Amino acid sequence: MLQFQTQGYNGYAVKYSPFFDSRIAVSASMNFGLVGNGRLYILNLTPNGIVAEQTYDTQDSLFDTAWSEAHENQVAVGCGDGSVKLFDISVPQFPVQSWQEHKREVFSVFWNLVAKDTFASSSWDGTIKI
Repeated sequence: MLQFQTQGYNGYAVKYSPFFDSRIAVSASMNFGLVGNGRLYILNLTPNGIVAEQTYDTQDSLFDTAWSEAHENQVAVGCGDGSVKLFDISVPQFPVQSWQEHKREVFSVFWNLVAKDTFASSSWDGTIKI
């Protein structure tokens, strides 16, 4: 069985890309998501094991991830600060978009499989946003 260590971070979500069977996104948080930063890992499955293709650090915990159904390089993450951030893995370092829609932690993000330009998020604030 292949293994990848998220050194210093606890994994919260892992999702396969709908476009590439060897690409995985992982949302992770320091200190079990109680306090500290988050990290998005973009991993590649290779003949030599799992390799980190890209990492993105955030100022708050990451709890969920969802690959875009329309853009092969885009992934949304649910954050501890109540935001949903959109990363494009062809753009290093920063999210390409951030929505601050929730008042508490975002624990679920899901991309619509039919209306591929739409995603939903849910939060500990008791709301679901589309």
